[in-house]
Amino acid sequence: MTSISLVGASSYLPEKIVDNDFFISASGIKKHAMFRGTKLRHHIGDEESTADMMAAATDKLIEQLNLDGKKSFDIILTNVTMPDLPFTGAGAVLAKKIGCQPQYIYDISNGGCVSFILMLEMAKALIHTTSAKTALICNVQSSAGRIFGQEENRKQPQSAIPGDGCGVSYIVDNDESPVQSIVVHNFPEYSEDMTICTDDNRKWWEPGTLPFNVEFSDSKLANIIERGNRLVPPALYEAIDKAQLSVSDIDCLITNQPNRIFLRNWRESVELPPEKHINTFDEHGNLFGAALPISIERGLDTKVLVPGSRLLLGGFSHAGDYAAGAVIHWFPNK
Repeated sequence: MTSISLVGASSYLPEKIVDNDFFISASGIKKHAMFRGTKLRHHIGDEESTADMMAAATDKLIEQLNLDGKKSFDIILTNVTMPDLPFTGAGAVLAKKIGCQPQYIYDISNGGCVSFILMLEMAKALIHTTSAKTALICNVQSSAGRIFGQEENRKQPQSAIPGDGCGVSYIVDNDESPVQSIVVHNFPEYSEDMTICTDDNRKWWEPGTLPFNVEFSDSKLANIIERGNRLVPPALYEAIDKAQLSVSDIDCLITNQPNRIFLRNWRESVELPPEKHINTFDEHGNLFGAALPISIERGLDTKVLVPGSRLLLGGFSHAGDYAAGAVIHWFPNK
């Protein structure tokens, strides 16, 4: 059985750029260290859909790799933080926009900030158990403009960290740029620890006038920091070990990017210097699940990720319900 290969990545970032002056400093609210450091971020436009974002990133990928957009995608996998509509996912809309008819379209809502690795595992399973040979993996972060950019929410310290964007990647059934290991761990005990809330305590489907936000009490923040520092390094090392490598073999690292605290701690856990930890935190903020594919493209653009590189991926999601890692040998024979 051959491996699967990740052979390309592309991104789309909304035109709307938001700086720190956009956010309202609320009197008496102290900004936690978890919510500092971002200079700029993008927000999805009012009339922009997540399917539009995926189509733009996919068109860019098709051009980069010289693909036939109508025939090159046997599988489409998507993860969208804030879908355009309830009930229906965006994968079929994406297929319509780019004019293809995949064998399989799956929209997943779990995995959060490490959903890219989860979908990488799904693509591998589908490719090795069906007639499908290619997959398009799409991550969209759309909650920055749709939730955190609302006027009342702009007063909350957590609202300045998220940014919107889309990253897509192309997976093929060969050993050209092999995915050497994938590790995904589930922690259901933490699955209810990230919640949305409003000042009027209504459920999210009930009508009202106050905006929803993500609840971050001091105790929740302490738990998230502890779990991120505890869960991610073992997943990174397990991915390295599963690839039959040592930490000294790793050339560069890409993780989700909640804040500088985690970026530093995870980088130091695998003994890499800052310039080898590819991220876009300063200018794009916390991109949730889209951070990994967008940062792959950044690594290629900056030439930190070059042919022969051993790329380590990893991170955790939500309040710690998933932790994941993966190793990719980027075009070893190129």
